[in-house]
Amino acid sequence: MTRAEVVELFKAITLSYPAFRLPDELAKDQVLHWYEHLKDVPFEAAMENLREHIRTERFPPTISDIRRGYSEEKSTVPGAEETRQWLREVDRMRERAVPMPEHVRKELRRIVRRTI
Repeated sequence: MTRAEVVELFKAITLSYPAFRLPDELAKDQVLHWYEHLKDVPFEAAMENLREHIRTERFPPTISDIRRGYSEEKSTVPGAEETRQWLREVDRMRERAVPMPEHVRKELRRIVRRTI
């Protein structure tokens, strides 16, 4: 989100919550403050959260209300390149792997049978 989009967001908030109006001397600082906390949030996501807030809440939204459902954290599902890199690393580990000694394999089988 850009600073201009924060101003647009403030306009939309003010239309629905007239008490949200800020004194002129605070307006610039308020825009900068909100921008710092919302710059990673896409404008459309912020506006959708504002629309939902307006439908359900009596009081003006806070920054966290606008951020709702949006996080800087990326998906835990790896992308294609990250997956390729991981698979290359698995292949390298497989090449360096040493076969399990037979006596260890027998002991593991014995332990597994005993626990079943």
